[in-house]
Amino acid sequence: MNRLQTLFTEDQNSKELLLSTSKYIIYTTSTFYLIFHFIVSLFLPRIFSPQLWFCTTIFLFTLIGTLIIIKSSFIFAQIIWLMGVSITILSAFFIFQQVEILFLFGVLPFMAISTIGVTGTLIVEGLIIGLTIILPQLSLFPALPQGYAFAIITVCIFTAVFGWGISNNLNAAIENASFHYYEARKRLQETRQHRAEISQMLKEQNQFNYQLRQMTRMLEQARARAEEAREDRDRFAMAVSHELRSPLNFIIGFSDLMVNAPETYAPLKDWPTGLYDDTQEIFKSSKHLLDLINDILDMGKMDARQMPLFRERVDPQILLDEIEDLVAAPIIQKGLDFEVHSEPNMPYIFIDRTRIRQVLLNVITNSMRFTKQGKISVDARMNGTDEVEIIIQDNGPGIAPEDIERIFYEFRQAGQESWSREKGSGLGLPISKRFVELHGGRITVESEIQKGTLIHIFLPVMEPMTSLHDIRADLAVGGEQRVASLFAKGQADLILCYSADLSKAKQIGMLLFDYEVIPVTNMIDLRQMIENYYPSAIILDDAFVNDNQVSLLIEKMTYQFPVIRFLFSEVLEQSLVLPGSVYRYLVKPVSRDTLIQTIQSIGESTKDLLVIDDDPSMVRLFTQAIKSYSGLIGSIQDVNFYPAYSGKDALDIITRQNVDAILLDLDLPDIHGTQVLSEIRKIDAHQKTPVIIISASDFGEVQKSVQPGYFQIMNKNPYNPVELRVIFHSALDVLKPDFRKEKD
Repeated sequence: MNRLQTLFTEDQNSKELLLSTSKYIIYTTSTFYLIFHFIVSLFLPRIFSPQLWFCTTIFLFTLIGTLIIIKSSFIFAQIIWLMGVSITILSAFFIFQQVEILFLFGVLPFMAISTIGVTGTLIVEGLIIGLTIILPQLSLFPALPQGYAFAIITVCIFTAVFGWGISNNLNAAIENASFHYYEARKRLQETRQHRAEISQMLKEQNQFNYQLRQMTRMLEQARARAEEAREDRDRFAMAVSHELRSPLNFIIGFSDLMVNAPETYAPLKDWPTGLYDDTQEIFKSSKHLLDLINDILDMGKMDARQMPLFRERVDPQILLDEIEDLVAAPIIQKGLDFEVHSEPNMPYIFIDRTRIRQVLLNVITNSMRFTKQGKISVDARMNGTDEVEIIIQDNGPGIAPEDIERIFYEFRQAGQESWSREKGSGLGLPISKRFVELHGGRITVESEIQKGTLIHIFLPVMEPMTSLHDIRADLAVGGEQRVASLFAKGQADLILCYSADLSKAKQIGMLLFDYEVIPVTNMIDLRQMIENYYPSAIILDDAFVNDNQVSLLIEKMTYQFPVIRFLFSEVLEQSLVLPGSVYRYLVKPVSRDTLIQTIQSIGESTKDLLVIDDDPSMVRLFTQAIKSYSGLIGSIQDVNFYPAYSGKDALDIITRQNVDAILLDLDLPDIHGTQVLSEIRKIDAHQKTPVIIISASDFGEVQKSVQPGYFQIMNKNPYNPVELRVIFHSALDVLKPDFRKEKD
């Protein structure tokens, strides 16, 4: 970089380097001059003293002036320095009249090349050449000997070139060093800035980590509160189930007797005026309240994923016939037309008949409630090859587009911000939607104001599998139905399920409906079927096998397949399939018709009936409900009732008296109903006596597992890493942790 350019840059380091170089030259020159002055004054005083002091004075003024202003104005200081040195040389020439003194002008380019660069040196050279040519022409300036002017100019040019040659590489090295030093300082500054940014980022990161920890703690607390709320909801549902269903059983039961069998109490003409109408309203309202309670309980079970489905193979046409029998009369009574259409020869659907029937009843009842005139129609048809579509259409007021999604919200109705009894509970459609989705289907709505509504229900098609057996009773309509979805396999794999309790083995088949599951009840048949049918897997009830039997079975296998062991009773406790010792399980409140139909289904030989319940009013309700049919059903007329208000009373009666059927409440004051049932079955005469359980709790809530669950998969050969990885992933995908603390 040119020395003059350095003065106009922002490179402070280069400026400092140039300043220090200039001072070094000034100090060096001054030192040499002062040493020269001291020597000649000491040893040659007659020649140089005292005239030399005049020159020295000029030089000292030049030195001091230059050092004073060099920091504030470098160029001006250099001008003063070079002019001062030139004046000192000229004064010495005039004083001592020695032409050789002028050769000292050669020092000026040498100094200039290092301080003000090539450009400044050329200017200095030009001035020296000008002085050398012009000054001899002046009368005051002594004439120079011939050839001296050329010699002086040559010396000045030589010193300039010599100085440039010496200083060029040095200047380049200095400039490079200065550049790299500047870059290093720049990088250092950037590094410090980045370090400050990193420090700030780390500080923010620490703050974010603190906030994340706080949010995690808050989420954990919120989750704990949500889990507690869910537990409270479950406890509330249980309380509602028991505490409300029992009183409702009295209200509905007695009001049912008063409405449908008023002669039980007195001839209707003897009733006070208006009492029968009021009783009808009580019966109607209590039924509505029961529907609402059941809906709330169903919603809670579905939210907790504890809603079991009892699937069976159903003909859609038969399902529509059942619906028509239930709703045709009230629809026509309201003055509406009702039509049911279906395509012929539709395939079976694999559904929980009760739940899907409830869905259709909810939707049709909803249409009937809002439709004032016109008709309601139900159409069933195929949607492609994989789905059955059921369409419910009405001529009601329709639903606004913004309200269509709201009809599937709990306790919300189209155009209604609050619940009203006349418009329903607001739970029918939400529950229906969830039931359909539990079956792998979907429900959609189309509607237009003042033109009516269409609700489409889509259910997956199921087809019966080709069984390995020629005759399989469970492939008939209403059996266990080993069926396969069209979405699963065309021919499902065969699985053998071994349990000494046939009902439990069939329950496994209900869970694995996309496989053909054959129940086996003894080990000999199991070995025979393995040899004949080559099953894909064997499922063993661990309650009926031991380790030696399993080891022997695996050793004798002719090929490799998995053997799965677990305890059926602990896994299947919430199944809807009743234990073999129970005839029916009825949930309170039990209607009069349901109770009579259940007793009738036992047979006409039912004459002696043991009623076990800790509430005398409940015993009286059941007794009067059955007696109300004594004039209508001959077999009911001669029934004898034996009430028992505790488990001990029941066992005392049954040891003395032979009974044909038993009505059993599970919540007894001294002994639990299941234990009473176990004691009854120990009596030889009552091992097969029909027992009808009547409880306020849903089946599956009456007992809880106290043993840890386990699931063991055994194979003849060791598992390879790929098989283990798939097994582990499958188990971890299904079995999620529950971080709730267990409460005593």
